[in-house]
Amino acid sequence: MKRIAIILKILAILLGLASCDRFDHAFKPVAEVNFALELFTPLQAGFNAVSVDNLSPAMNFYADDYLHYGIDKVAWETMLQGYLNGISNPQFEVTLSDTELLSETSARANWRLKISDPATKAVIMDSSYVAERLVKSNNRWLLRGNQTEGGNNGGKQKVVVEYVTNIGCSYCPSVETKLHDLQAMYPDQFIYLTHQLTGPVAINDILYQYYGAFSAPTSIIQGVHKLTGGTQTELDQYEPIVANLMNVDNPVVYNLFSHQISGSTVSGSLELTLQTKSLPKTSMILNLALLEDVSTATSFSGEPLTNVVLARKRIDLTGANLAEPVEFSITDDKALPDDLSLVAFLQTTPESFANDAIIHSGLHYPLSTKGVKK
Repeated sequence: MKRIAIILKILAILLGLASCDRFDHAFKPVAEVNFALELFTPLQAGFNAVSVDNLSPAMNFYADDYLHYGIDKVAWETMLQGYLNGISNPQFEVTLSDTELLSETSARANWRLKISDPATKAVIMDSSYVAERLVKSNNRWLLRGNQTEGGNNGGKQKVVVEYVTNIGCSYCPSVETKLHDLQAMYPDQFIYLTHQLTGPVAINDILYQYYGAFSAPTSIIQGVHKLTGGTQTELDQYEPIVANLMNVDNPVVYNLFSHQISGSTVSGSLELTLQTKSLPKTSMILNLALLEDVSTATSFSGEPLTNVVLARKRIDLTGANLAEPVEFSITDDKALPDDLSLVAFLQTTPESFANDAIIHSGLHYPLSTKGVKK
């Protein structure tokens, strides 16, 4: 018995040591931050104080490593100067939608910058910044952009898939899962657009006639590969086709120079910088599409449809001077959702399709309609 008692005492001591926290921890919750007070209200004041010759009152709120879809701090300052050139007493409007505090020194914000000419009432710029990164440096919160090259990647091209689905399509969910997985694997190089033939998010578009895509599921990859069906045989073809196309040098650099949202219309200007002289000069179309990232419409399996096309527009650029930005306007016939994106891509479109309607890379730009009057 005495031996057992000694063993029990030793076990009690060991358990006490194991349960004792011998380290000093500082599990302090991240303090709440009033970003309107600490960043965006001062940013508004900074813009109000700028002149075309002195942008520093506003630029002081941008981090030195600022990067937003390939536009760095120096490039943004040059663009801003161009916007203000010739405008007397420009009017600025900074609108904060929402923020997410990630740590004591980092956060994300959705916000909007609008610049107007008070003399003519014209809107000079109206841009929404989605998931803009914020950083705290020297006790000040600064803007960092989204820290992505986005559409300005001059390396390899983006792959664009135009996908057709339909209500009651039992093979469609497997294709939709494949497209979703490819986008997760290649977030900066893969774009897909979901078109519903019939149903609540169906649109009347020439795509079906041009591609002969009257059955679902059908995917047209980069305008040159048409896959119909959703058996494992078809599913196995997606990844090697996409991977091969991703190795092609980027033929076009896309830059959304400016944009604004008014009601159900998105308008703006798009810069297209050709990286090769071999692109054909005829039958060149600029495709534009408004996407809802996650729709209330569902697939055959009951999952929400993603990247759903709400509206499309095509602009004939045959013979156009691409040294100048392309002006555009695209309208949905319904109120725009909050999770809105703009997709743009150049495409060579022969009169009849024979797996030769080449898409020349593309741009996927998230927009925010929060705070926009609908």
